[in-house]
Amino acid sequence: MTEILDHENNELVPVAPAPPPVTLFRSEQPDEIITTVAETANALSTVIDKQRLSVSIQGRKHVLVEGWTLLGTMLGVFPVCVWTRKLENGWEARVEARTRDGAVVGAAEAECLRSERSWAARDDYALRSMAQTRATSKALRQPLGFVMTMAGFSATPAEEMVNEPPPVEAKATRKPRAKKVQEDVPPAEDLASAGQVRNMFRLIDKLDKSDVIPRETLLEAIGKEYGTESPVQLTKAEANDLITRLKVKAGEE
Repeated sequence: MTEILDHENNELVPVAPAPPPVTLFRSEQPDEIITTVAETANALSTVIDKQRLSVSIQGRKHVLVEGWTLLGTMLGVFPVCVWTRKLENGWEARVEARTRDGAVVGAAEAECLRSERSWAARDDYALRSMAQTRATSKALRQPLGFVMTMAGFSATPAEEMVNEPPPVEAKATRKPRAKKVQEDVPPAEDLASAGQVRNMFRLIDKLDKSDVIPRETLLEAIGKEYGTESPVQLTKAEANDLITRLKVKAGEE
């Protein structure tokens, strides 16, 4: 209970605090909520596309964790890591989505394991960080996924998608390199940045949609050429080389 000073009587008068909002959209009226959701989705879509905070995978746009935390900030929902736990072959984390007054509106647990092909030889801190990242996106997805969908994006976070191995159906067009063994996988700090990953998938999708090279054929060729399961396993130097070559094919160079 808050007290304010009554200047006429020079006394402290108790004042009941304002009740907390019933919804994240500061309204109980369906029409007002829908309007707010639409405005939020439109503003979010503009920023995500401009800043390239999504990755196109199999024709759908999956938003990176930065896009999810942006949406949370816009609506007053913030991810809080409750704990991380070391597993026998990786890390697990729990993140809660909370409002500013501490109310929990979503929660999720996620793992990052060495049994995943692109994480087999990474350092512990990298697996721990990715477990937190995945849990963050999943926790925010629970209360806010429908807003992301209205913005034109998939409700499945990008971090849960980019490490899936591409389908292999067509023959590669380049001479294959030897496959990297686990000991040859570069440390996390040498791997392609998030910006490079977004650019690679952007160019891959552009070539596919332009009917220059089918996406599956190109992904397989990249894997054979660089000896990786997915472009996210490339080093920064390899990613830069690939981006340059893709830009030439896409007519951007």
